[in-house]
Amino acid sequence: MDAPAIPVRNLYYLLCYAWDCLEPGELIDVSRLPYTELVDLLALALCEGVRHMARRGLDQGYQAHEAVLAGVRGRVDLLASARRFLPQHGQALCRFDELTVNTLPNQIIKTTLNRLSQEGTLDPHLRRQVERLQRDLPGIATMALSRQSFQRVQLAAHNRFYRFLLHICEALHGAWLIDSETGQYRFRDFRRDDRQMAKLFERFLFHFLRIELLDWQVKRQGILWKAESDSDPHLSLLPAMQTDISLRRGGQLAIIDAKFYRQTLSRHFDTPKIHHDNLYQLMSYLHNAPRQDGDRLTGMLIYPRVDQSLRQRYLIQGYPVAVATVDLDQPWQAIKQELLEMMQWGLGNPA
Repeated sequence: MDAPAIPVRNLYYLLCYAWDCLEPGELIDVSRLPYTELVDLLALALCEGVRHMARRGLDQGYQAHEAVLAGVRGRVDLLASARRFLPQHGQALCRFDELTVNTLPNQIIKTTLNRLSQEGTLDPHLRRQVERLQRDLPGIATMALSRQSFQRVQLAAHNRFYRFLLHICEALHGAWLIDSETGQYRFRDFRRDDRQMAKLFERFLFHFLRIELLDWQVKRQGILWKAESDSDPHLSLLPAMQTDISLRRGGQLAIIDAKFYRQTLSRHFDTPKIHHDNLYQLMSYLHNAPRQDGDRLTGMLIYPRVDQSLRQRYLIQGYPVAVATVDLDQPWQAIKQELLEMMQWGLGNPA
């Protein structure tokens, strides 16, 4: 069974929500995207983003410099200057900060463009755009890019657009593998990686609900076991419980688990069933969730649609539980509408 079908144009919207980076006005129109490969989508988004960034001006930062100068600039290192007999020649060793575009974020972006230009599967038209953009970023060095490079980046909280571009670079970096025979990078489409797609779907759904359901408080919630033990008084051996998504509004608490599978339902003796592990986990959350007097608890399991659609509601041990799928293989506005209608249906009274 194939993984849930997610057209590359829709994957862009999933990524934008999951990264929580862009304002609606900054979204790139991919509704008529001519490309079907993920590497082309990311390259296009990066190119459009870099052009937008260049038009409004590249971010600059101060970089520490040290130089022997015939004069004074910044702070003079008197001891080092004397040791090198510089004052006798009318010089001094100066340390100063200089404003430059050669910052770490810009270096990451240019390095990613450089690597993209060498990607063998990239669309030729996009490759020419990438190469042209590299030439349009003078004064910015390339670097040895690693996972730690992204961890070193510090951006102001308001700089959402740069953060978006760096997320694209990080996604590309994480998808490139080194071919052991040729030593060249090759791109691995993470749509074929169930674990990565499960994480993406969960993050997408969390931020989608946070942005779209303004009358609900949306968070991830740690839940403690309602348990006691003489041998393990701190319950340290019990597994931790943290919800994918918790919604609260007034006296209603909804716990949502987002799951990603190659089959909508599991099979038990050739009979279709809801994935039992998911249901057991959700019931544990509902049983142990902290609640105030009068709270109404609701549970939901949400899957991408694969081979069939689901809209099922149950009352299990007094808890309303909904199980539903969303079809990600349809126009984006239809996906958005389906999710909003699903939440209205799932958070209502059990059938």
